[in-house]
Amino acid sequence: MKHSLKELGSELSHRRATEGMAKERVRRPLRRETKMAVGMAIVLALAMVVAAINLFTHTFPAGTTGAHVTTTCSTLTMGTPSVPAGSGTVRFNCGATTPAFVADGSGPVTPTFSLGATLYTGLAIVPSAAIGTSCTGGTALTSGTGLTPPAGNYDYCASYTGAGVLPGFTLTWSQ
Repeated sequence: MKHSLKELGSELSHRRATEGMAKERVRRPLRRETKMAVGMAIVLALAMVVAAINLFTHTFPAGTTGAHVTTTCSTLTMGTPSVPAGSGTVRFNCGATTPAFVADGSGPVTPTFSLGATLYTGLAIVPSAAIGTSCTGGTALTSGTGLTPPAGNYDYCASYTGAGVLPGFTLTWSQ
């Protein structure tokens, strides 16, 4: 009988050598500390990869591309009506000699407005001029119907019939 581990180990080595036995590897389970260290190393490696990929983020603002009409004001200035009673016209722009809007001539735009039950009978766009300039010619606007004004500066001219208050209204351009 063998009395020490050393003797047993020597005998095992001798048998392996003479009998051609393969040396088996003894696998021991990983200790808890080792498992935690490996897990932390993996998390750290992933964090470094993510940090290396995502350096920063840009947020882009909303905007309109190719706006075919632009303006410098939201509330228009009303010129003097051409006649105090009866049928006449009145010019609207952004004040004095500032046009109501500028068209680039490159595409259709659609006005949306309602004259409702007012003295107004029609609305047109005309080349921009001083606010006191009378309205002649122009292009009639129909709410909901698109048009492509040639490039230039424009005012509005509204036609009216009767006497009394010419109320305000809104017009929205879309493309």
